[in-house]
Amino acid sequence: MPLQPAPSAIRAVEIVRYLADHPGEVYSVAELARRVDQSRATCQAVLLALEPSHWVRRGKDGYTLGAGLISVGAAAQQGAAIVGLLRSAARELYDELKCEVLGYLPAGDQLINVSRVGPSSLMSVTMVEGQAFPLAPPNGIAFAAWDESDLEAWIERAPKASKAGGDRLRKAAQIVRSLGCSVLLDPVTRRELKSTMDELSEARRQFVSVALTHDGLLGAGLDAAESMRVSLLSSPVFGSDGSVSGLLGVVFDANRYAEVAELAESLKSACRKLSDTLGAPDIQALEARPA
Repeated sequence: MPLQPAPSAIRAVEIVRYLADHPGEVYSVAELARRVDQSRATCQAVLLALEPSHWVRRGKDGYTLGAGLISVGAAAQQGAAIVGLLRSAARELYDELKCEVLGYLPAGDQLINVSRVGPSSLMSVTMVEGQAFPLAPPNGIAFAAWDESDLEAWIERAPKASKAGGDRLRKAAQIVRSLGCSVLLDPVTRRELKSTMDELSEARRQFVSVALTHDGLLGAGLDAAESMRVSLLSSPVFGSDGSVSGLLGVVFDANRYAEVAELAESLKSACRKLSDTLGAPDIQALEARPA
């Protein structure tokens, strides 16, 4: 019989991950147990095991993340050279575009924000470094599009899974590979681009037409796409083994809708440069390959 993960370790990971996804929040044992779908007794036993290492902290109102994880996170970042490279690339791209720039690393079925450069405003994504969110539609297609197994696992995480929905997402992934980036638009930017297509140059019109098709495929049936207040371009960073090691994203609002093709080119250029630094083999061939 193959070895199986220890249930207690799985439960500890569930608790730490949940608390990490809700920084600053304090939970009673009963509430936390309910949120992670554990019995109260099991949850309390795990918390008692985590407390001596300061991975969780107990206060008068309940539990939150502990300071002991700071050193763990710092050690993990030191071991992942790409974190520093993503941060440097994000700063350079922000200086060029003056748009919010985000850097992500994949971690199982999640994406972790490891870099954010840009202003905080009502119209910005305003993520914080260390924040995690599901690697599931519509998020993260720029990561999943390049490998068939990654793509199918990503599609299965769709909140409204269906055969038709899966086919749409596969077509969206094909466009990511052809464009070299994903495009998710807010409703105002989408409307502006559609209404001004005739005013664009031929090169811009071709990009915008494909981008609108991609946006429609990616957002179909997904409430998150309709409620977005800003638009997001995401492009892959390839590692030395040819797989996607991270993502860079550019956030822009409707005022810059006419620049979407230029923003995408700047983003892809930054990702190619970073991929080259990481030793990725033949970046253009990687971008052109089928899933």
